[in-house]
Amino acid sequence: MSQWFRKSFRKVHLLYVSPQWAQNRGEKFDAVAYGDAYERAGVDCVQLYCKDHHGVCYYPSSLGLQYPRDILGELLHELKKRNIKLMAYVSMFFDNYAMGLHPEWRAANEAGDPHKTGPFWHASVCSPYAEFLLAQLEELASNYEVDGYWLDIIPLARHLPQETWMIQPHPVPDYSLHAQKRYREITGKGLPLRPTAEETDAIFDVMAGEVDGFMNRAYAVLRKHRPDAVITYNAAGAPGDPLDSGDLISIEGHAPHYTRQSFIARWAKGQSKPFEMMTAGGVSRTPLGGGWNALDQKPATILQLEAAILVAQAGNPTIGQVPLPDGSTDPGQFETFGKVFHPIKALEPWLVGAIGVSDVGLVLASKPRKASAHWLRMSASAEAVHEALIAQHVQYDIVRLDKDISSYRAIVLAEQTALSNAEVAKLRAYVQGGGTLIAAGNASLFDENGMQRADFALADVFGVTYAGAVLADFVYLTLDDDALKSSVTPLPILVDQPAVAVTLAGGRTLGRLAEPEARRTDATTVLWGDAPPDWERAHPGLVEHRFGAGVCRYLPFPIKCDGIPNLWIKRLVGVLVAGAVADPLLTTNAGPGIEVTLNRQGGRQVIHLCNHHAGDPNRLSIGDNVMWASGVEVSLDLARVGLSAASSVYAAPGTQLAHRTEGGKLLITVPDFSIHSVVVVE
Repeated sequence: MSQWFRKSFRKVHLLYVSPQWAQNRGEKFDAVAYGDAYERAGVDCVQLYCKDHHGVCYYPSSLGLQYPRDILGELLHELKKRNIKLMAYVSMFFDNYAMGLHPEWRAANEAGDPHKTGPFWHASVCSPYAEFLLAQLEELASNYEVDGYWLDIIPLARHLPQETWMIQPHPVPDYSLHAQKRYREITGKGLPLRPTAEETDAIFDVMAGEVDGFMNRAYAVLRKHRPDAVITYNAAGAPGDPLDSGDLISIEGHAPHYTRQSFIARWAKGQSKPFEMMTAGGVSRTPLGGGWNALDQKPATILQLEAAILVAQAGNPTIGQVPLPDGSTDPGQFETFGKVFHPIKALEPWLVGAIGVSDVGLVLASKPRKASAHWLRMSASAEAVHEALIAQHVQYDIVRLDKDISSYRAIVLAEQTALSNAEVAKLRAYVQGGGTLIAAGNASLFDENGMQRADFALADVFGVTYAGAVLADFVYLTLDDDALKSSVTPLPILVDQPAVAVTLAGGRTLGRLAEPEARRTDATTVLWGDAPPDWERAHPGLVEHRFGAGVCRYLPFPIKCDGIPNLWIKRLVGVLVAGAVADPLLTTNAGPGIEVTLNRQGGRQVIHLCNHHAGDPNRLSIGDNVMWASGVEVSLDLARVGLSAASSVYAAPGTQLAHRTEGGKLLITVPDFSIHSVVVVE
């Protein structure tokens, strides 16, 4: 595969969608004007809709709904002249034209009713539609020398509450006749009408295998004609992707969920593939959570912040663009792209090949195919800890347990429920060798296939044994340790999560849990509040256990860190992690809304500061009324980053900064900035 994508940081996702009912379809599309405007804006890659959810093909095709013009051919010609890459977008398992001609190709529920998301029917991967789609891909690949393919609507995830993960769910079970037939061929038995939880897991595994097999066939078709093309798909490489077979990671992230965008970027940064994050260019929301087809473009400030969050993790920002169905677009769209991409172009020498430098490893070990019912809770818990760590300015990596973790000062294992014996052994050896583990909830209670164990696999490390679930909607946590009471709170903390009952087995309590006097009902409210704690029904809370040369601190409940109800838990997690890192790589006086990231690029250190406050839609900068971050200072431990001294300190792309060294720490005052600042130490 060509490696051009690792050096591409300025992409537009061109949602050219022009359905049959629209007026003047394509009459105002001017490929030369588009090419010139992209070149002026500094765009280096365009991902063009070549087939949309309606089934419209924007190139001559013997299949699908025909369009009056060859949009792909015209734009590809102009982009090649300007050395701008083009990736072909293809809507895969939404195709209302084909589903209208062949309703028997639709995925269906047990009553035979077809599955639908908004106005679009889900095609069954087991139906003859698969052959129809492969034929379309064959025509596309054989006739156009594009640089890559971006495949959308791949049915990947379980039907679970997904919030804004943007992973297309697979209808499970799919009771279409084609899927039923295929399931019997594979398993030798029919699809159960009322599957148990274990049967649903098994059905999803079979269906994920069908999707995997189809995608491999699609890759073969595309690579037969374009062997060096980059191929990816929506949600490729996400924590919930059961295939992970794309050439690059591509995950959606949308304003104003800036901490979610940061979490996505940090996850992808820890993988071996290049990655991009997709964000809608529009403001208007859709039921799926992004303004992908909105004509009201976001202000440049928001797009600049979204791009900054991503490039700080060495990722590739990709911004959606929506033309009118007649092919025209407003010049203001391209002007906004220029405001985002020109500053990034100036920073690219400090972006390519950068890797994270961290004190802490945050484990995200989701098993989205074999333990698919667990992937969301495992991802959500890791994301919750991320909220606490970026507020505390802890330098951390999101890690899988197939990699070496011995260099980290602390490992956080929050509600990582489904762990293999090998993963458990790695964590046990880490603590035994002197590491600090901060664990929470049902971590290690299930194996890698999602089957519950009799006890935590890490019970000996936690210093507790599993005693079942606490039968209460919430619990109260009281900290007994004086240092924690001083740095967090001496008051009871309402933990708005179901807790885990544990029995001490070598550990000592630093805090206690109490069940409420009554379950949460309308009849038991204290006016608008909840029932008070009942200390007659108490359980171990925060538990500390010395294991080998290391230590584990265990919280017997899942962690949440967002919003008012979880303020104290967020502070507690931050304090526990910060306390495990006695001499951090980096410290700063920056406020919690400024995300600070330390990277290494060759022999230099690159520090990114991203001001999340600048993207607050209720306090957005207008004109010269800019939200500035002032007086920010950063301290860097020179020895720990491998430097004996700093020969040069500057704000990229080139402003020299005053600095001093005290006690082996490099002290830097960051110039005032509004959205993004990059400080380089050489």
